[in-house]
Amino acid sequence: MKKRKQKLSSSRLIIIAAVLLAAYLVLILAVTNLGQTRLKESQYRELNLKVQSYTSMLEYFFYVTNDEIKNLASDKEMQTFFANLASGMSMKYGLGASLINLDRDLIALKQSTTINKKPVYRRFMLVGYDGAIISNTSPYQDISFDITQYKNMKSPDMMIRTVKKSGDISIQLIKPVKYGGKAVALLVADINKQVIIDQLTVQEYAESRSRMDLVADSGNIFIWDSLTASQEAEGTSTLVNNLYFEMQIKNTPLKLRSWFEPVNEKDIFTSGWFIAGLSFLAFPVIFGLLYIFKINSANIILRTKFEESNKQHRALSEKNVRLTEEIDKRKISEEKLAYQASHDALTGLPNRKYGNERLEQELFRAKRNNTNVLVMYIDLDNFKQINDTLGHLAGDQFLKLSTSRLLGSVRYSDTLARLGGDEFLLVIPDLKDLKSAKLLATTIVSLFNKPFFWQKQEFFVSTSIGLSVFPQDGDNAQQLLASADTAMYRVKQDGRNAFSFYNTDMNRDVQRTLELDGRLRQAITNDSLELYYQPIIELESNQIVGAEALMRWNDAKFGFVSPEEFIPLAEKNGLIHQLGELAINKACMQAAEWQKISPLQISINFSSVQFRYCDKLFKQICHGLTQSGLPADKLDIEVTESLLIDHSDEVVTLLNKLQSMGAQLTIDDFGTGYSSLSYLHKFPFNKLKIDRTFLLNMHANDADRELVNAIIAMAKALNLKVVAEGIEEQWNADYLRFINCEYGQGYLYSKPVPAKEFELLLSHKLKPMLCEQLNS
Repeated sequence: MKKRKQKLSSSRLIIIAAVLLAAYLVLILAVTNLGQTRLKESQYRELNLKVQSYTSMLEYFFYVTNDEIKNLASDKEMQTFFANLASGMSMKYGLGASLINLDRDLIALKQSTTINKKPVYRRFMLVGYDGAIISNTSPYQDISFDITQYKNMKSPDMMIRTVKKSGDISIQLIKPVKYGGKAVALLVADINKQVIIDQLTVQEYAESRSRMDLVADSGNIFIWDSLTASQEAEGTSTLVNNLYFEMQIKNTPLKLRSWFEPVNEKDIFTSGWFIAGLSFLAFPVIFGLLYIFKINSANIILRTKFEESNKQHRALSEKNVRLTEEIDKRKISEEKLAYQASHDALTGLPNRKYGNERLEQELFRAKRNNTNVLVMYIDLDNFKQINDTLGHLAGDQFLKLSTSRLLGSVRYSDTLARLGGDEFLLVIPDLKDLKSAKLLATTIVSLFNKPFFWQKQEFFVSTSIGLSVFPQDGDNAQQLLASADTAMYRVKQDGRNAFSFYNTDMNRDVQRTLELDGRLRQAITNDSLELYYQPIIELESNQIVGAEALMRWNDAKFGFVSPEEFIPLAEKNGLIHQLGELAINKACMQAAEWQKISPLQISINFSSVQFRYCDKLFKQICHGLTQSGLPADKLDIEVTESLLIDHSDEVVTLLNKLQSMGAQLTIDDFGTGYSSLSYLHKFPFNKLKIDRTFLLNMHANDADRELVNAIIAMAKALNLKVVAEGIEEQWNADYLRFINCEYGQGYLYSKPVPAKEFELLLSHKLKPMLCEQLNS
């Protein structure tokens, strides 16, 4: 009985121990399965955050590049180029220089924009809508897309596209360039894919067992793969059983696809096979309870979980270190980009945008504290000439030296910014009075009295300064800048190397100039300009032998506008070429009709600006003669001395071609410039005109009379005919005839008259006194 109880007790103990062991095994399996599930969830969350950080990094990358391209498409050099292109400038005069400046900006941005010493952009390309490549920072000329599909773009924003060529896919940013509210070209930037790949793989390593691709319209861009090769080596080469993530990169057509090996595939102890193995262990354990009790102390599952936990902890620690390093790098990059966005790369000064923001801040503080703010618009005189003659390297050095001088004369609280080119903005807060402003402006002007040195040579650069004061000259930044710019423009007109405060009269003058510009364009379009003709008299016979064609403009709003006002305006805005063509065609056509009444020469004045395009001017003259049928020897071309002083070989060639075809050449306003015998015998002139200023006091002033005598004697020695302008008294006519002056014109004979009145003078062949009666 005792043995039976002992046996039952032993069986009961075995059963109880077996039940407890089975429960313990079930608990172990449950804990292991739960741990594996939690481990998978933790891995999924970790990888999801990782992929999100990658997409956020790409979104920020494209946001920054988008902003850079947008600023480049609207900066001053880009707008200046298309403004010059729209005004009809050629590559030689103005447009070429603008294109060089534009190329320099594109190359500078390409070289300066780097991440981890790698360039962000492979190339920049500016393409016209006609398909012509305007600017290209790389030698290859392939556009790689159809321009026409972008001609009718409804959105002015930047487009990101991918291009597949020769099996390789590239990423391009495309931005329409607008001028005057109209799209005129496309700015294309090729992104360096390696920069994107480096940033996406900074947290990846060979043991991470991952793969990433960028999905684009043109195909997939390979980024990283440490997964496929590892699984092929293990005989499990498939992406189906891996963790997959696909995320859209905002504001781009790109998606990021990622595959990661699950944690249960990385280690046998976390796999499903391990759980199955543990389950099968329950059977031998039930039948071998004694052995199970002996190995119970060595809990494989707990040790495996502990080792896996340590491994995961080490991996997370390494990733945290890399993540911290990447965050530090990103902060440095962001600070660098922020500085570059607000400061000028050459001088280190605040740029136009940041300068305007500082001005807005000072105006806000001045309104609150009831103080004054001084705004200075500083422009270097003749800087373009230095840039054109010495090169852009010298120009950059001059800008740096000028910046150093300006910084040495301002306070720490003042703001000095570079607006672009050779223009600077200086903001002086808490201005005491106008006397302090004058003293500071005088100091800045005097800074440039000292020479600049470049390659052991001395150069002098002066400055023109316009000043405006808050609040009397404007209550916001735009008004103050416009007022200071207007004042600076007045200094330029008055001779430069000085300063001027803004006043309302300046604004009225600028407004009149702007209105005259627009109305002059309308007048040319509407053909409302008229040619007047002043007779040229042969003094010996008192007969009309020629006429000078003079442009007259009677505007509906401004009334009679003097040629001394609208001709210089036309020279500045480029309309002088249209005025010249109009004068040639009308004068030649009219003179051809008058040949039927009496043979005479028609004289036309030409601006020195017209001679900047000699080929174009020659074609206009030939067209006017051909269309009208006027013989070339009946056309007298009058040029000023200023053209001859600063002439090119093309001017000499043009004058020789005109003389060879029979046209007459006359020096106009002789004696008022740097009169020199050197160009009188160098150029093929037939006549010279004595300026009217010498005839005004010739009767009473012996010096003027002797000058006229000398000019005529010199002309005779050079076998030139002489025309005297401004004859208003009979004594002048008699004296000029006495000293062998051949021709004359002036109010004694007739004022400039319309074509119909001149035809009456010509048809009656009136004597001078009769002409005077007709004019009265």
